[in-house]
Amino acid sequence: MAKEKRYDTDGQLYTRDEFLKYYGDLKVWNSAKRQEGSPKVFHKTVQNDEKPFVPTGGGKRSKKTAFGDCFERNFFVPSRLRDKCEDFIGTVNDWHYAMLNDHPRNEHYLNALKAVIKPGETTCLEIGAGSGILTCIAASLGAKRVVAIEANAQLVKLARQIVQANGYEDRVTIVHGMSDEVSLEEIGGKADVLLSELFGTLLLSESALAYIAQARRDLVKPNPIVVPQRACQFAQLVESNDLVSLTSARQWNGIDLTPFNALQDTSSLVFSKVHGFRFSTIKHTMLTDPIPVLSVDFTKDDAKKIPEQRFRVTIKESGTMHVVIATWEAYSEGADKISTHPDDTRDNLPRDMHWGQGIQLIEDTRYNNQTPVPVTVEKGEEVDLVVTFSKNNVTMQFRVEKLNKDETQ
Repeated sequence: MAKEKRYDTDGQLYTRDEFLKYYGDLKVWNSAKRQEGSPKVFHKTVQNDEKPFVPTGGGKRSKKTAFGDCFERNFFVPSRLRDKCEDFIGTVNDWHYAMLNDHPRNEHYLNALKAVIKPGETTCLEIGAGSGILTCIAASLGAKRVVAIEANAQLVKLARQIVQANGYEDRVTIVHGMSDEVSLEEIGGKADVLLSELFGTLLLSESALAYIAQARRDLVKPNPIVVPQRACQFAQLVESNDLVSLTSARQWNGIDLTPFNALQDTSSLVFSKVHGFRFSTIKHTMLTDPIPVLSVDFTKDDAKKIPEQRFRVTIKESGTMHVVIATWEAYSEGADKISTHPDDTRDNLPRDMHWGQGIQLIEDTRYNNQTPVPVTVEKGEEVDLVVTFSKNNVTMQFRVEKLNKDETQ
């Protein structure tokens, strides 16, 4: 059956699925002009929030607003940047440089790959190549062949330059595409090792499990070595008056500003960098130990909707619960863990700038006041931490529930 096509703003014709993948919703499709003679097809509503994360420039189409077009003509823009995608330049300068200079991260992969690569024998497949640094590490350790898949065309070009600059072009191939769209022919057959670093501020915010599970099933040999092998998402309940001073209104000089708190966002989980600080540098008290809310085994787990989780938690310090912080750890044999806990990033500025921690403000959900009511707790008290995951598992939401007396007995 022929597919209906409509005109996009570039004057080209695209299918409904291509519009959805490009824009993330169907608003533009619904108002776009239909191709003459194109069959009109009626579709059921598709929830795009059920689809995996797509990186900047990923998929068959990518937005191409030129960086140079974002400035007035009398502003200087280097010629090397003018034709580059605006989103791409923003992404690279926001966190790519910090990630490349997170040396303990790089050392984790160096040591993990040392433990599994047999020089001249082992073949590796990386999904999400980025700059190509992990691919170069595998090649430097003597891998027989390394194929790296990267969705962003501009990153593909840069990764190939980096591979060539380091003398690995005879054993390394960079393939342009999404890992769930490439064929075995494009990557030259199945590999022994599946390598990836698809982590964001949250463990699954770049759909690591979805892409790894698909690649493990379709693109590598049976029972492959997977790097990293496992990971765990944590949550921790925290008191911090420093954070309160950035996220709420109080009194000043006899003026009551608290009604402004009616707009305080206690629903969204955001990157700590959004607030302009490193969590390890603000005064805070951990009211609980880190709570493991999700464990993932990349060697065997499949992607599926994660149901709501409930954890009974014991408070270790009395105080006011202002925030939940979300951190994670990743594990590979032969290497120290990668961790985003504030105590573990204190001496690693780059890590806090490219991963950092997830932060969600908390209020007492038993009340429905015009302004949020804080949650106060006593040492030894038990509370329930409820974790709700989005349909595609890329984000989550926390709420804390105080227990009734009969629930504590």
